[in-house]
Amino acid sequence: MYKISIVGAGNVAFRMALFLQAAGHDVECVCARDMEKADKVVRALKRGGSNAVAISDFSQLPQSDITIIAVSDNAIGQVASQLPHKDSFIVHTSGATAMKVLQEAGLQNTGVFYPLMTLSMNKDLDIRLVPFLLESQHKNGEEILVNLVNSLKAEYKMCSSAKRLQFHTAAIFATNIINYSLSLAYDIASPDFTFLLPSAIESVRKAFLQNPVSAQTGPARRGDTRTIEKHREVLSEEKFKEHLEVYNFLTQKIFNKYNPDSNEQL
Repeated sequence: MYKISIVGAGNVAFRMALFLQAAGHDVECVCARDMEKADKVVRALKRGGSNAVAISDFSQLPQSDITIIAVSDNAIGQVASQLPHKDSFIVHTSGATAMKVLQEAGLQNTGVFYPLMTLSMNKDLDIRLVPFLLESQHKNGEEILVNLVNSLKAEYKMCSSAKRLQFHTAAIFATNIINYSLSLAYDIASPDFTFLLPSAIESVRKAFLQNPVSAQTGPARRGDTRTIEKHREVLSEEKFKEHLEVYNFLTQKIFNKYNPDSNEQL
């Protein structure tokens, strides 16, 4: 098991600290500019028997086996440049930030420990369901990261910064953009939005068990212009202006995908 310091006190830092402690690791320090937030993480750790300390001065960071930088993407480089132990094994948790940001900050032994799922301070989850994307510039770093993931009983994949960014981009489509679409559906179906839950779950299930192309259904897939016009009538109210714009754009895109030789405008 490893001695770990965590830099940051937001959602990822909070959850990662608790997960790693539960897996048997010694989270010995939480460092954040906001001492109140750092204290909150440490209080949560101490409820599990930890001796962790909260600090706000980077120079006071201990030389742990692993230092995890869990801050916003645009702060990673600045934070990394201020860490005192340049030869320690130091990783960040970002999906969209290249590992070289740490090297450019003068660090000598670097890696990435990225959970491919949104972590929330206010919602617990089963860490075994979270896949991790790992990267390190040295073999010993890879071994440490794999040991960490194995201790969490989670899945992992070693991948380059470019591949990780590709995964991060894909996740935007699979989560944020789907959630935006659901927000439009919420407006249209309100107050009975929950009636859509079974079909939404089945749609995602089929997409992953088969593949999204073969699972695609609906009037745009069939080129059913009569049904499409009925939907547009529903969305003709001023309050659904945004919804209609999105519907028209995506309907045409779906139709074009499945009818590549057609120039028809739906």
